[in-house]
Amino acid sequence: MKRDNLVTRHWMLLVGIGLLVVLHLWGLRYLLSHARLSTTVLAGALILIAIKHLGLLGPVYALFRRRTRN
Repeated sequence: MKRDNLVTRHWMLLVGIGLLVVLHLWGLRYLLSHARLSTTVLAGALILIAIKHLGLLGPVYALFRRRTRN
């Protein structure tokens, strides 16, 4: 693979990730401006969103499931 092609792919990936972050922040700004939520509820929702987006929900569920069986 040529180096130019690899650099172009990295830039495209970086722009795509940046666009996703901007869209998510815009959506959260819109949601929060139209709903009055307490700081605790907001923090909990943001933590759950981060866990879901990072794909950590399955392993966490499996960990709790194993602990309840023992």
